[in-house]
Amino acid sequence: MRTDEGAQADTSAWDALAGFEGSLQSFWEVFLKAVGQSLPARRVVLLSASVGSPWTALAQWPRDAAEEAGDAQGVLQIASRLVGDAPALGVLPGGDQILGLRLPHGKLGPQQVAAVVAFVAAPLDLSQRDLAPWVARAVAATAQFARSANEDELDERAPPTSASGASKAERLFQMLQLSIRLSQQTRALRMSYELCNALVARFDADRVSLGWFDAPYVRLAAVSHVEKFDRLSTTSRALESAMEEAADQAMTVAYPGGSDSRSVHRAHQSYALMQGVSSVLSVPLMDGPRVRGVLCLERRRGTWSDDDRWELELTAELVARPLADLRDRDRWWGARAWAALKRWPILAASPRHSAWKLAGGLSVLTVLALCFIPWTYRVDATITLRSKDVLFIPAPFDGYLGQVQVEVGDLVKAGQVLVRLDTRELALEASMAEADLVRYRREAEKAQATRQLAEMEVNLARLDQSASRLALVRHQLANAEVVAPHAGIVVEGDLKKNLGAPLRKGDLLLKLAQVDHTYLELQIDQVDVHEVDVGTRGEFALVGRPDQRFPLVMTRLDPASTLREGRNVFLARAQLEQDSPSWWRPGMGGTARLEVGERPLIWVLTHRTVRTLREWFWL
Repeated sequence: MRTDEGAQADTSAWDALAGFEGSLQSFWEVFLKAVGQSLPARRVVLLSASVGSPWTALAQWPRDAAEEAGDAQGVLQIASRLVGDAPALGVLPGGDQILGLRLPHGKLGPQQVAAVVAFVAAPLDLSQRDLAPWVARAVAATAQFARSANEDELDERAPPTSASGASKAERLFQMLQLSIRLSQQTRALRMSYELCNALVARFDADRVSLGWFDAPYVRLAAVSHVEKFDRLSTTSRALESAMEEAADQAMTVAYPGGSDSRSVHRAHQSYALMQGVSSVLSVPLMDGPRVRGVLCLERRRGTWSDDDRWELELTAELVARPLADLRDRDRWWGARAWAALKRWPILAASPRHSAWKLAGGLSVLTVLALCFIPWTYRVDATITLRSKDVLFIPAPFDGYLGQVQVEVGDLVKAGQVLVRLDTRELALEASMAEADLVRYRREAEKAQATRQLAEMEVNLARLDQSASRLALVRHQLANAEVVAPHAGIVVEGDLKKNLGAPLRKGDLLLKLAQVDHTYLELQIDQVDVHEVDVGTRGEFALVGRPDQRFPLVMTRLDPASTLREGRNVFLARAQLEQDSPSWWRPGMGGTARLEVGERPLIWVLTHRTVRTLREWFWL
C-alpha cells in the first residue's frame, strides 16, 4: 500500500508534465522521472526503434543508475512483447519486477517506436489492474506533448495568408518563373535536376526526388543535390515503391494523410519510418490521363499545407508535358522508333494526319504486293547472229588485183563474178607458150627428117613442156574471174581500195556467208548461267529493230567460260522458232531475255543488290 506522501509526489510529478514547454530531450527527462517516482522504480529506461532496426536506449532515470545482472536480457524480452497500448510484465532473475509500455509516437517522430521500461524492486507485486492509472497518465502526458509540439510546428510552417502579402497570385508568378527557367534547359536530365533543386528551395523540403513512370514501375531519375545515386539500394527501391503507390492511384498521396484522405499511403508510411522523416508527399506528373512521372518531397519536421499541395499539383501539371517531351527526344533512336511503333495503332485510329495515313497504307500495300505478287524472272544475255557455213575465197594464183565487183554486205548469187585478176601478163605468157610450141614442133620434125633421133627427142620434150606451160596459163586465164560458188552475203573483204595490188596464191580475198543457214550465239554472264539450261525459252530483239521481238529456244550451252571484254561469259546456241526475215545479216547483235520461272517481285528488284552486298561482306 502506498503512503500519502508517495501519492502526493506521484501527482506532482505528473502535473509537471501537464503544461510542459521545452525540447523533446527535456520532456523525456521529466517524463522518466515521473514514471520512476509513480511506481516507484529503481531504474527507468526509454527505448526507441526504427522500422527494421533494433531497439536502442535514448535516456534513463536516474542518469547514474547502475545496471544489474539480468537487466539487459529482461529489456530485450519485454521489448519483444510490446504490442499495442497494453503494458508487458516480467520478472528478472534477481526477483525484481520489470514492466514495459509502448508509447504513442504521434508527431514526436513517426519514423520511430518509443517505449518505456521500468525496473521495480521486489517485493512489490504489480498487476495489470494496478498499472491502469499509471498507463493512462503516461499515455495522456505523451499525447498532450505531441499535440502541442505538432501545433507549434504547424504554426511555423503554415503558409502566409493574404494579409501578410503572399497570395496565390504570387505563387502563380513564382511557378511561371520556374517554368521559364526550366524551358531554357535542352536536356531532360538537367531539367529534372533543376526542377528538384528548385522545389527543395521553394518548399523548404529536405529532399525532392523525381521518378519516371514506365508501367507498371517507376524508375528513380533525379534526386535534389545528388548527382549520382544507387538505384538498387534499399532506400531507392522503397522510394520507388512510394512513387508507384501515387502513380497507381493517379492522385496526390501524402503521409501522414488527413482525416478526409481517401488515398492509400502504406508505402509512404514505410518509407517515412525507414528514412526518419515526418512527412512525405508524392505528386504525379499528369499528361492528360497518362501518368508520366512522380515528384516526391520529404520533410523531417512538419507537414504539408493545403496551399503547398495546390501549388505542387499546379507545378506538376505545368512541367509534365515539357519534361516528358524533352525526355522522349533525349532517348536513342531505337527507343524513339519503338515508342512510335507502339503509338502507331492509336494514331491510326485517330482522324488526324489523313494524308500521312493514306501514304503509309499505300506503302504497306506496296510492300505486301512486292512480297507476294509473282513475277516472271528473265536473264539478260547478249545475242549475235552467226552463219553456219562461211566460205573463205582465196587468190587462185599469183597476180594483181584487177576488178572488184562486190562490197562487204552485198548479197550475191551462185556463179556471180566477185573479183577479176589482171590477165595481161598471162596473155603474153600464153602467146610466148604458143610460139614455143610451134618452134619446137618444127625443130622436132626437122630432126626426124635428117634422122637425128636424139635432137628429135629433145625437141619433143621441149614441145611437151611448152604445151604444159600453155595449159597452165590458159587455166589461170580461165580462173582469173572469181565467182560465187553459192548464194550468200559478203561478210569480209573490202578490196576496192586495193586495186592493182599484188596477190599471192592463197591470200584471202573475201568471206562469203550463207544467209539461209544462221544460228543465234548467246553470251550469258557467269552470275546467271546457273539459272538457264538447254530448252530454256525466251525472246530477243536486234539493235537495228528493237521494236520487233523474236522467240528462241536454247539448244546448246558450252561447259567452259570464255573471256569477252574483260568478263567471263558462257557461250550458248539458240534456235529461232520461226523463219528468219530477209533483212537479217550475220554479225547483227541484240539483247535476249531468257525466262527462268516466277519469283517474288521484291526478289526480282533486289536480288542483284543483295548478291553484291553478300559478295562484298562475305555473307
